[in-house]
Amino acid sequence: MPQSWNIPERGVEMPERRHGWRSQIILGLLLLGLWLLFSGHYDVFHISAGVLSVAFVLTLNRSLFKVRLYPGDVHRPLRLLALAGYLPWLMKEILIAALQVARIVLTRRMPVDPSLVEFHAELPNAAAQTVLANSITLTPGTVTIDVAHGVFLVHAITDPSSENLVEGVMPARVVRLFEGDESGAVTDVSIHRWVEE
Repeated sequence: MPQSWNIPERGVEMPERRHGWRSQIILGLLLLGLWLLFSGHYDVFHISAGVLSVAFVLTLNRSLFKVRLYPGDVHRPLRLLALAGYLPWLMKEILIAALQVARIVLTRRMPVDPSLVEFHAELPNAAAQTVLANSITLTPGTVTIDVAHGVFLVHAITDPSSENLVEGVMPARVVRLFEGDESGAVTDVSIHRWVEE
């Protein structure tokens, strides 16, 4: 099993991440887009309320952009074009996995073959690890149990549920979000199965 994160003690000085306005503007536009989508009203009052709310949230969270999660964490900006390709791909994978899980649930004999998949993913930073862990958990049939130092432990209910992980498809797509080179994204794959006695 992987070890837990090494959290620096209180008082240990961590170097600040570089902070740019570009990330603030992108986050602000995304938040404003969500506000408009969820409110469903496009009059002056609702748009003004959205702009004020987004400004308030960005002001409150500004210091979070300076935080390093652990020593050696490297800040790499998210590549927007890669994100535009990743989100539809992830939605497609979620739909396919949901149909697979629905088929399993609706089948009388419930062909469940649970396993724990452990693999090392060479990801550029903690943000990429978080995106991969959340993407795995969002996909029906898989749940990220633990992540430590690039080693992921994932519960999968069937072999097809874990195919994208074992083959390195999902980790490679996450690497593309932060940098171009996704070669060797997944190594040291091991699958642990339950043995009935």
